[in-house]
Amino acid sequence: MKSLMRMKDDGFTLVELMVVVAIIGVLSAVAIPNFKKYQAKSKTSEAKLQLSAMYTAQQSFYSDYDTYGACLRFMGYNPDNEIAQRIYVTGYGTGSTVAAGIATILTANGATGCAATAEIFPAGKTTGSAAALTAFAAADAGTTAVAVDTFLLGAVGVVDRNFAAATTASAFSINEAKLLRQVRAGY
Repeated sequence: MKSLMRMKDDGFTLVELMVVVAIIGVLSAVAIPNFKKYQAKSKTSEAKLQLSAMYTAQQSFYSDYDTYGACLRFMGYNPDNEIAQRIYVTGYGTGSTVAAGIATILTANGATGCAATAEIFPAGKTTGSAAALTAFAAADAGTTAVAVDTFLLGAVGVVDRNFAAATTASAFSINEAKLLRQVRAGY
């Protein structure tokens, strides 16, 4: 009888508990960096979605007027009401004089909110507001443009705080041939 009562007092030894803690530590050391990478990678879907919407607006405008437009707001792409939820800054930078001429014509015919040489839609999330706008203007605005028969639109956002500089932020571009290109991973 006494031997049965002693069995109830048995438990885990200190060594067994230390082994379990060590295993959990190793697993978390491997899993947390991978989780952060996958989380940053999933945020890039916003850029692809925004660029797709801008591409559709440009193609629709081209089918009506036989030219690509310089006023994305007039063409139906206006993400201003979702700034607070956005990570990526989208748009195009200083384009050709043709783009400026198209914007002038559209403005003269009643289109509102058209820019003559650039149209950039800001982002408002903490990781992508001011830093991403600066990154877009400094690094990518000069390489994106709209002309009569071509366009190159861009999206830049900070998806990982370790890549928040203008030269390391996540960047994508899309052109009239629907070539979506990841300029920089940013994570």
